[in-house]
Amino acid sequence: MKPELSLLWKHSGKLGRRLPFALLASSLVVGCGQPAPETSEPSAPAAESSAQAVGPSGNLEAALNTVTDEDDAVPDRPVVESLFAIPQGTASKATAAVFELKLDAKRAQNEAFRGKTLTMLDGAQQLLFRDDGQGGDEVAGDLLFLASGTFDFVALQAEQERIAQAQSQSQTQLTTAVFEGRELVRTVPVTALSTQFPVGQRVPIRPIGLATLVDPARSLIIRAPSVVGDPTRTWDPCTNVGNPNGKWTFNYLMTEMANQPFTGVAPSTFVREWVRQWEAAKTVNGFTTPPRTNIVTKLVNPWPKVGGALDLTKSPFKLVAIVNRLDLAGNNPAYGSGRAGEGRFIFAATEGTGTSCHTVPFLVILEYGVDKNDCMSIKTYAQQWQALSSMALGSATYNAALEALTEQFAKRDLSPRKPNRSSINQVRTNELWLGSPWELREFRLWNSTINPASFAAPGPVLGLLNSHTVAQTPDRATKNTLFPSYVNANAPAIVALPPTYTVPLAWSTGAFRGGRAVVTSTFASPSSPPFWSQPATTIPNRQARHVFSLNTCDGCHGDEIGTPFTHVSQTGALSPFLSGALTVPDRADGSPTRTFNEMLGRQTFLDQVANQSCLTLSFLSSSAAVH
Repeated sequence: MKPELSLLWKHSGKLGRRLPFALLASSLVVGCGQPAPETSEPSAPAAESSAQAVGPSGNLEAALNTVTDEDDAVPDRPVVESLFAIPQGTASKATAAVFELKLDAKRAQNEAFRGKTLTMLDGAQQLLFRDDGQGGDEVAGDLLFLASGTFDFVALQAEQERIAQAQSQSQTQLTTAVFEGRELVRTVPVTALSTQFPVGQRVPIRPIGLATLVDPARSLIIRAPSVVGDPTRTWDPCTNVGNPNGKWTFNYLMTEMANQPFTGVAPSTFVREWVRQWEAAKTVNGFTTPPRTNIVTKLVNPWPKVGGALDLTKSPFKLVAIVNRLDLAGNNPAYGSGRAGEGRFIFAATEGTGTSCHTVPFLVILEYGVDKNDCMSIKTYAQQWQALSSMALGSATYNAALEALTEQFAKRDLSPRKPNRSSINQVRTNELWLGSPWELREFRLWNSTINPASFAAPGPVLGLLNSHTVAQTPDRATKNTLFPSYVNANAPAIVALPPTYTVPLAWSTGAFRGGRAVVTSTFASPSSPPFWSQPATTIPNRQARHVFSLNTCDGCHGDEIGTPFTHVSQTGALSPFLSGALTVPDRADGSPTRTFNEMLGRQTFLDQVANQSCLTLSFLSSSAAVH
């Protein structure tokens, strides 16, 4: 039997566009970054080591020789058009069912799955979907896959009741959002299904998220003074108020990242060596990142010391925001692997003392991978974030619940197979305080399975943060040469839904991916636009130009979406991109006009993951977006 696609969404209009969350918008908070792969489940902490940080051939390598892929690649996943469960008995928590999975024939990447089988997980149950003409599949190679198993129709009934209750409490029609890449293309009315599921009747398994049930200020980007200034968990370098060892302090987070019991690297050394990377020129992938020696007089010299070492308990960094980036989930957990996106802390450097002390445009973003690789763990994690929306912001209960969440990625030894056993993916900086132009850098821990060419020469050091290429961003020197050549050669992959390209270290005749991203001006200027552009005579595919530029660090921060420099500023202010619906004419050509609503996308996705069947995650596709 072939499913009637009109049954999947009531009043859904044309089905030529992606169904909700087949592509989810993912955007930059501050800095840009793609999560490093999560490849293991947490295990018991390793024995303590007294080894010091050493070079690639040193004795710490064996201990830190873990599995992390440099290219951040994720396996190809099919693009799902529809999914139905057909009950074979009375509705229960484990009703025998036949499943029909239809892949989108318009997506070229689905050809790789035609006539094959797919394995998906629904909790602990493994389902084998067949398009090979066997095991109940009627026609081989038609992209309609069949599987047999059980399904929790009781949970589906509860979800329909939740939707109906939300509708009864809303004065407007409930909707869910449809995105193509990061662009909002429409909202779709949502109507609860009947809670009666007759035997033999197709029941759509729909990726619905109710954005109105997620408060962004409590569950997504948390900036309330009662939270980021919590005296139990934070420390304010301007007022000297708080707990210098609190769980949300720069001191605690960098100490856990250094993980001295495992690496032998003292936290003060770990931070000092990271800061030292601004003091001299760095060569990353053949490109020179100039020094910004003002960091010594502006940051290092005023930093209080203990015995000549930086006193991390008095770090001159103030917490600005805690950010839930579940929407950066990579591998699709419906197919047996995945991760729960990132958790982030955003700090701003401070200068001055007493009443003259203030935050400055030097932002440090700690971006952690959340080491959860099965759907039920990710779903539980999402439920914990959504539960914050019902708590009083900044209350003792709220802050304790938030700490319980951040400790799932911030403390040491949570990712035994990553460098330093830390969950950190990358540390990013976004600053104009040390010099001009506005500059974004990226730093990562290293191990010997990662290509050292992506780090600063002469090579990365084990146990320390090292300068690294910036994800999906070429060096500006390639703008008139390799950039148009790359976009023209890879236009189909760039405009694919989802995009299937990764900016390589080298392209054609030379190095390509840059060691930093710079934003030379606030808004577009005809002679030197801050985003990535060439005339239509040079890059004919204008959508490819836009998508490529938007996925770079300096494009996203350089007016490709009408936003200059930061998406969360040193004062905690949000950019227009993170503040609701944003309509932006194409920055290079003036048309077309595109609509974005990043926060709506994140709200919708969080509600979907927290409340829907694990099988709805089959609609989620990885994106080339790294923000």
